[in-house]
Amino acid sequence: MKRETRPTLTRQRLNSPLSLSNWLDDIFEDAFNWTEGTFVPDMNVYETAKQFEVTVELPGMDKNDFDISLNDNVLTISGERRIKDQGKENGRKYHRVESRFGKFSRSLPLPNVADTDKIEAAYENGVLAITIPKLKEKTGRKIKIK
Repeated sequence: MKRETRPTLTRQRLNSPLSLSNWLDDIFEDAFNWTEGTFVPDMNVYETAKQFEVTVELPGMDKNDFDISLNDNVLTISGERRIKDQGKENGRKYHRVESRFGKFSRSLPLPNVADTDKIEAAYENGVLAITIPKLKEKTGRKIKIK
């Protein structure tokens, strides 16, 4: 009896779950280069009576890896997070990288009550904290009803 040969769409037969996993990893690696491109760091914005507080989560980065700028009352945080050794470290090859790497830019328009001359920033434990004081004369006031 003649054995039927079927064309395969993969480089290897998928006889085991490990082979299937490797095949899926290859597909995603080919379709998306996860180690390059862009990512969007998480940003939180809070307001108190005296200031605005912005936190941006940038774990694994050095403060020299990003910039903070202010143009036309828009605060912009931009930079780049790079993978070390392009996926190879100590002779090992990564098989899965779930951390996001690449360039990023986050912009935040500031309200007209922001005192842009007194903005301060600190970076500690992977979190960038920016404080934006409010102008004293524009913080508002209560109006007495007669």
